Amino acid sequence: MDFLRGRGQIPSRSANLLHVLGSVTALCCVDKKGILSWPNPTAEKIFFLRNSSHTACSSGTNSVVHIDPLQTGILEEDEQEEGMSKSSFMQHDYNSTQTVAEVLDLTHDHMSPFRLQFDDHTWKQHLNSLKPLGLAILLNTCNKATQENYTQFCSHVTCEALYDEDLVPVTNRRCLCELAKQIGFMDEAQDVFKLEEQLSTFRHVQPEVVRRDIKFARSLSMAKLKFPFPHMVAVIMREQTHGDLQLMSQGTADIILDSCVDYWDGHDLCPLSPADRKKVQDFYQRTSLTAYCTAFAYRPLTRGVSSHLSQVYLELPADSKHLYVPHRSPTPLAWDFRSVLDPHCRGMLGHFHSTDSLLGSETHEEDVSDVEGCFELQCNQVFIGMVTMQYQAQIDMVQLIEQLERACIRFVHFSKENELRSRVFSEKMGLESGWNCHISLLSERNSTNIGNSRTLSFSAPSAINLEFSQVKFEEEKRDWIDESLPDKSATNHSKDHQNHGSSQDSVLLHSMELPSQQDTWRSLSCLTDSTEQSAPINFIMSNRAKLPRGIDKIRPHLEQIDNVPLLVSLFTDCTPSATREMLHIMQEYGEVVCVIGSSANADNMPIFLQADASLAVEPLYPQVCQKIAVFKETTPDQGPSPVELSRSLNSIACSISFRREDPISIFHLIMESRHYMQCVWNCVQFWVCCGVTVSAVQVLGILLMLPPLLKTGSVLWLVCLVVPLLSLSLVTNPTDPQVMQRATGKNQCVVDAQISVFVLWCYGSKFLPTIFIVLLFYTVTLSSLCGEIVIITNTTCTMVYPMPAVSVPLERWGGWDRYQYSLLTSQHAALVLLVLHFVTISISFVEREYSIWHKSPHHNRIWLLIVIITLSLQIMYTGISLSNNNTPAQFGIGHIPWHVLTLGLVSSLLVFLINELVKREEIKVNVRYQKRARLEFGTKLGMNSPF
Repeated sequence: MDFLRGRGQIPSRSANLLHVLGSVTALCCVDKKGILSWPNPTAEKIFFLRNSSHTACSSGTNSVVHIDPLQTGILEEDEQEEGMSKSSFMQHDYNSTQTVAEVLDLTHDHMSPFRLQFDDHTWKQHLNSLKPLGLAILLNTCNKATQENYTQFCSHVTCEALYDEDLVPVTNRRCLCELAKQIGFMDEAQDVFKLEEQLSTFRHVQPEVVRRDIKFARSLSMAKLKFPFPHMVAVIMREQTHGDLQLMSQGTADIILDSCVDYWDGHDLCPLSPADRKKVQDFYQRTSLTAYCTAFAYRPLTRGVSSHLSQVYLELPADSKHLYVPHRSPTPLAWDFRSVLDPHCRGMLGHFHSTDSLLGSETHEEDVSDVEGCFELQCNQVFIGMVTMQYQAQIDMVQLIEQLERACIRFVHFSKENELRSRVFSEKMGLESGWNCHISLLSERNSTNIGNSRTLSFSAPSAINLEFSQVKFEEEKRDWIDESLPDKSATNHSKDHQNHGSSQDSVLLHSMELPSQQDTWRSLSCLTDSTEQSAPINFIMSNRAKLPRGIDKIRPHLEQIDNVPLLVSLFTDCTPSATREMLHIMQEYGEVVCVIGSSANADNMPIFLQADASLAVEPLYPQVCQKIAVFKETTPDQGPSPVELSRSLNSIACSISFRREDPISIFHLIMESRHYMQCVWNCVQFWVCCGVTVSAVQVLGILLMLPPLLKTGSVLWLVCLVVPLLSLSLVTNPTDPQVMQRATGKNQCVVDAQISVFVLWCYGSKFLPTIFIVLLFYTVTLSSLCGEIVIITNTTCTMVYPMPAVSVPLERWGGWDRYQYSLLTSQHAALVLLVLHFVTISISFVEREYSIWHKSPHHNRIWLLIVIITLSLQIMYTGISLSNNNTPAQFGIGHIPWHVLTLGLVSSLLVFLINELVKREEIKVNVRYQKRARLEFGTKLGMNSPF
């Protein structure tokens, strides 16, 4: 048992982990990342656009550019052997393209944190569309040289979001190395390019603008929507062989899409039509509800960027689409991607030129050094595609939940995310997430003002769609501005913008000094996690049950309606205070609660203190890239690191603290604890019943006015040696895996007439025959020896005292004091019979859940050994006691009549049969109880059933 005493406002802490795990009814987990899920989200879907007819984009003019193969190979050999056509980019007509939105699914390997593979075996036919995406991942997402700048930009965006409750800081930049590897890239791909500069852009969100542009958000004008922070991070890479510059961008799809005019369909460059943009937006808006969606784009550059622009962040106005129109090129750039398509060329990107350069009009341009030029440089990009990522449940936790359900132990997830995101992950965990299966703990009074409770981590759905199960691309007409060619109104607006540079539509400049530390990027993945808090969503989703909303509504619901809140496995929108209060409510209603939480989360300490027992788990920490370790190894002489010290302090209220990767099975801990506690309870029951039997035999003998049935030494022999040995041997019963198939009762002690009758009947039927048989045996033995005494000594003898004769009024025990050898013989004979009955009764206590013909007690070898030792010690004790008193042979145990001895031996068999019959009925009662308990455990139908 751990005794953990706190100071100040922290109450004294004592928890018996063995007792709690042995009777636990609810195993609660308050952290997801690194405990329930892998610490890093993995790619689930890849979205890109392709042309259904490759010849439809053909034009009369081709861009012919000389290409020199790159020296460094970046594609794996099996990918290089794929036959691919050769073509070049050209300009297309809107009416000639037939764009199709392609979505490829990926499956995560549950045994590995990053490994994945494509579901479609024919995915290689889209290899031309995927290669630019793979290169963008290596050069931007998983480029160590970009992490420090991105960390600072992410911190700045987080600070900006704190002043606007409609914005959510989002870190959707995670490791995608495995995806690039699946596409066919090797690690050497980055060696072909050199990082020049980094550009960071963001803008705020206005709900009015979102509701204007998002169709299914218009009907939710009264809802409290949360939007991810639109941002774009671009890197300028120089191809070291030819010196060509490439701009690789990634970020949220809204701002990426605004900066794109074309898309790469795997063979040619096609213009983005309004319908194409709608396909991209629909996919992004729907998948961003439950996943993390990142868009990618690129463009070649003819001029570089001044180095000081990498240290500033561009802030765009909320409605900034019109800013891109003046910079749209009337003749899009033409790129030659033959090196992508040529299996004999080991390079990725070839030379590029604008159409003007092909006419010989290209002149050398100076590097961009102003904000307007920097913004213009990020226009006219080519849309590559999008990748959605999601946290994947760890397979051992999924198996644990299944095992706990069979054991009638409810696994409860206290999720900090909103209902929609929580339900998606709960389905991955195998938890029920339909109606009547989840409750939001966010009170309605806090739904309108959550600014005071903001942290660096929030979930970030851009809007809510009731039909989120399937992404649909509707070809409906909308009023779109032709963004590919500048029109008159756009030109006028551009002039107005130039004349009013200080207006709200201007590009704002944010200057940030970058630190020189090389390891600041290591903490990037922990900086602004976007799934740790949720915004309230005040409208009905698929949960049609009228369950309470808010922690303040739980108690009234339990008192006045039903107990469904105690039967659900998912609580959403949880804060530390709400979680602690819910645990307290569960304990008030008899739940035995064990909490699992992260030792890296300081908010978990009050939750650990509230639970009956707590387990602190050091989680698996997220990584910026799988190639880079989470922490630097410290030497022993440096002492504990700040993280280790924090982890130790956070877990001080826990009974056990371990690492997530340690080979510790919670299920087996519970199984061993439950088995041990049942054995201990079985031992206590047998011990108590034997003690009551000894007392009852003595008392009833006195009431019948018999000489003492047991001497003081015999009583001590029983209660100090025989009964403890037999009782403790029951604890050593081998572990029965079937113990996890049974439900344990709640932490409630309710004694009513029905329970009292059952206890008296069950245990009375097992031990009452022993009491009566031992008394009868003692009486018959006294009577037989008394007759022998009368014959031999020719004196008066009676087994009842006091004697009716007045001649011996002062003799003890009615004159039996004169015949101590006869009385001692009777007492030891009764003692031997009592011990024999205790051994016989213990046979039925070894396997309480099985009849002897189903499971023999000999499997408990410790018990079998103790029985042999006990009987041997009893024979020795009796022999020594009788020999020390010089008992005459004619009054020894051997002189007891044979019919009396036969009665003793047969009575043991009778007691055994009675105990087995009683145990059979007891098993039937327990089976009925288990059925009721399992039915209650699995039933969530309250009075609010919608069916």
